[in-house]
Amino acid sequence: MDTIVIESQPLIRLGMQRMLERMAGIGAVRVMEPAAIVSLQHTTEPAIVVFGMSADTADNWYLLRRLHHVMPSARILLLSDNMWLRIPETNTSCGVIEQLPKSASIERIEAVVYQMLGHDGFVPMPAARDGWRPAYQHHSALS
Repeated sequence: MDTIVIESQPLIRLGMQRMLERMAGIGAVRVMEPAAIVSLQHTTEPAIVVFGMSADTADNWYLLRRLHHVMPSARILLLSDNMWLRIPETNTSCGVIEQLPKSASIERIEAVVYQMLGHDGFVPMPAARDGWRPAYQHHSALS
């Protein structure tokens, strides 16, 4: 499935892109700044969208609604610096599947993306001390 990473921080964008490109089941990975949402073309193709929320809350909700309007079949993962952020009820129908803090571990983000892809048998690997490793499929799911 194709994936879009929407994030204003270039290093986070690059890191998310690299992580997603290494995951099984992920197709092409596009990256963009939040402002580029307004230039997206309408599509009904399913996609995974990782949307990094910025500090401007009002702009975030507008862009989220705009994203859902042009990509109604997208499954959206919101990443936010504000761990207390709650999605307003008016935005709960905007394709948001999960919400995580930007400080979430790579393993947690991978597990959520695999769940969004429908791979219930995937579990995150234990935290690696020598750098991150991609998630793997649990042995019982292979049986």
